[in-house]
Amino acid sequence: MPIGIISDCLSVFLGGLFGPAAGRFISEKTRGTVTVILGICALSIGINSVIKVNSMTPVVIAVILGTLCGDYLKLEARITALFGKILHGLVQDRKNFDMDNFITVVVLFCASGFGIYGVLTEGMSGNPEILLSKSVLDFFTAFMFAASLGISVALVAVFMLAVFAVLFMLSSFLGPVITPAMLQDFMACGGILTIAAGLRVSKIKNIPIADMIPALIFVLPFSAVWSFVMP
Repeated sequence: MPIGIISDCLSVFLGGLFGPAAGRFISEKTRGTVTVILGICALSIGINSVIKVNSMTPVVIAVILGTLCGDYLKLEARITALFGKILHGLVQDRKNFDMDNFITVVVLFCASGFGIYGVLTEGMSGNPEILLSKSVLDFFTAFMFAASLGISVALVAVFMLAVFAVLFMLSSFLGPVITPAMLQDFMACGGILTIAAGLRVSKIKNIPIADMIPALIFVLPFSAVWSFVMP
């Protein structure tokens, strides 16, 4: 049983469930301040992931080509439209609902390098420690986002569980071919996405982070090729 995955997803679900009730007692100004702080925390986590990179070149190439691919496929627009339909009826005040922030939350929880690294680690070694420690942070993150976005944040846990379950099953096949260096590069690539999410949450730069998701697919093979070419 993937204890780490279940714990992390449950933390997001509970944070998203309890956050809206607390939101009534938190002023708009305080919520705005805390949101900026969450963005800064995301920046810090992303930077911490990037500095652990093995080779930056394949990571940069993966991010550039992945973003170009995502932009061509219009992933940000498609994902936004999809969640707009899913949230129809769940969100009462749709006019004032911040869909940009919601998409950022989805990417932050479902496609963060730290989270996926934790899933792959648990799948390959059975060690849930990374995800267990991440679940504590994710509870408070979901709680604060839910204070402004409402119960819709709890729904993110469902998509998060689906993504993590697929990755967990794939990890048994990927385990024999993924090297520690490739994992480091993967985590660095995810760190760049987390930095982009932090900039977006903090309202510094509205980067289309959903368009960057294909970079996570490209980085492992690019890292493997780079290690072969530049041993």
